Amino acid sequence: MSRQVVVPVVIDTNILVPSLYSRTRLFDFVLKGNLVWVWNSFIYNEAVEIIARLGPLYKKKTDVDPYDVVNLLNLVFDESDKVREMPTDWPPASPDRDDDPFLFAAETGGAEYIISADYRHMLKLDNFKEIPIGTPRDFFSWAKKNRPLKEIRF
Repeated sequence: MSRQVVVPVVIDTNILVPSLYSRTRLFDFVLKGNLVWVWNSFIYNEAVEIIARLGPLYKKKTDVDPYDVVNLLNLVFDESDKVREMPTDWPPASPDRDDDPFLFAAETGGAEYIISADYRHMLKLDNFKEIPIGTPRDFFSWAKKNRPLKEIRF
C-alpha cells in the first residue's frame, strides 16, 4: 500500500514518545498516511533512550511494554524519511544544543512543521527558517488552514 505524504514534520521526543505509548490524535494522523516523520539517528536514539528511561512509568500507567514501543517506533520511522546527521560544526540555532539536530532535520528533510512541547527552548523560537514550531494543537490548527484536503480527517 503506498502512502501519500501530505505533511512532512519533525516531532520532538517530548511529543513522540507519549504518542507511541498511547494512541494520540497525532499518531492517528500518521496511521492515516497524512503525516510523515522526518528523522535522523539522533532523534531515533534519543527516542529509544527516553522510551527505556520512562518505560517503567508508562508500563504502570498503560501496561504497554517498552520493547513493543521501540518496535512501533521502528514501524513508523520509515527509512526513506531519514535525513543525514547534523554536522558538528553546524552553527547553534537553539539555546539547547540538543534541539539543533531536530532543527537540522527539519531544514534538510523538507519538514513543513516542527511539533514540540519544549516551552523552555523550541517553542520560544516560534519558527526556524520559516518552518513553524508549535504544539500538537498548534499543528492541527495550522494543518486545517494550510492543508484543507478532504482526505485529511482531523
